[in-house]
Amino acid sequence: MLKSHHELALKPQPDRTVPSRGRVNEEIVMKIWQRIALGAALTATVGGLTTAGAMANGKPSGSRPDGLAAAAASHWNESAKVAANKRVVEGFMEDVLNQHNGSHAARYLTSDMQWHGGTVGTVPGGDNVAGLMTSVVTSIPDLHAEVQDIFGQGDKVVVRLVVTGTLKAPLLGIPATGQSVKWDAIDVYKLRNGKISEEWAGEDWSAFLNTTGTYKAPWIQ
Repeated sequence: MLKSHHELALKPQPDRTVPSRGRVNEEIVMKIWQRIALGAALTATVGGLTTAGAMANGKPSGSRPDGLAAAAASHWNESAKVAANKRVVEGFMEDVLNQHNGSHAARYLTSDMQWHGGTVGTVPGGDNVAGLMTSVVTSIPDLHAEVQDIFGQGDKVVVRLVVTGTLKAPLLGIPATGQSVKWDAIDVYKLRNGKISEEWAGEDWSAFLNTTGTYKAPWIQ
């Protein structure tokens, strides 16, 4: 049945000027993305100007990454120095002690080198310390210093050793009878310009005296 023009006029008609809900959401999302894009563009522009200004002035921007880079470079330099010092000490122990080349000792020592031996005393001068090393490897011709730990910091290197061998000639006034010797040691080396300038020799002299039959401490079973 056809409706009259009057009835059609009375029926509410949809408002074509009001956007649908889907269209409203789409417009909101578009506006958000536009704001994000604008913010990113502004950040990039400001960052570029800051970097360019720092480069033009010939100065670092002082940002955190620059500080981290400097710290990393300093750490790398320190590690390289310690590694080089460790190689010197390892070379000294292998060449002079384990290969029994006492005459090579001076190659690794400064002329004013000092050897500190606790109750044994202090030996001053690179030539005198080289003479001491020669007497040790001559008296114990099969001496072997087994490295247990080695580490360094700054200009110092610390080594923990177990020393073994056979006493074939008198050493430190102790007569030789071909007895086997064994002792622990913790030695601290100080280096200067790639050479050993000081050594603090922490030898277990009680163990050395015990294995040579010279003296047995009450606590040794």
